[in-house]
Amino acid sequence: DEARISGSELEQVRTNAPRYDQADGVRLSRLTASYSAKLGGNFYGRANVGYFERMFGGVAAEVLWKPALSRLAVGTELAYVGQRDFDQRFDFQDYSTFTGHMSAYYELGNGFITQLDVGRYLAGDNGATITITREFENGWRVGAFATFTDVSADDFGEGSFDKGIRISIPIQDITGVPGLGRASRTIRPILRDGGARLNMDGRLYERVRAGHGEAIFADWSRVWR
Repeated sequence: DEARISGSELEQVRTNAPRYDQADGVRLSRLTASYSAKLGGNFYGRANVGYFERMFGGVAAEVLWKPALSRLAVGTELAYVGQRDFDQRFDFQDYSTFTGHMSAYYELGNGFITQLDVGRYLAGDNGATITITREFENGWRVGAFATFTDVSADDFGEGSFDKGIRISIPIQDITGVPGLGRASRTIRPILRDGGARLNMDGRLYERVRAGHGEAIFADWSRVWR
């Protein structure tokens, strides 16, 4: 009932999370229309419109280049989003912004994947995020990331820059029912506004990679079980 008041020097795109937690009644966390397609050659595309997460909604588009047997992939995502009302229904607040990133992915082998994202974040800051993920044979993934932008440590606030750990588990390991869904969690020491990226479901790299190269080879032994 007594949410902390943010003292952020940046646009409050994440530090106002307690105000979203206070919402009463029915809340709409996510509602989107999405279209994905192979554009030709090694290119794939995706377009989304709707409420992407509890804090932001808008329109977004993504293009990914990923040859089937290549360890390298490159993509671009652009979005125009508005900040949703704290009651998480259909209205928006006054703040809106363009956000987007160019991303490069590379499979190092032995389950290690690196990702570099460069672009503009939700609070209007510009910078880059580096992520290293290890995918185990049972499908579990554990990764670490760090984001550095043109926001000074003083303006960013406690923590100086955004960093954390991501854990992703196949839902079938929890329910015992075969499926492709995953349960994921990001753990941060503290949530601030700098380096904040849109939480978007269905980004292309994971969807495309699942049917390409290393991911297929890793599962080949299951065919002979």
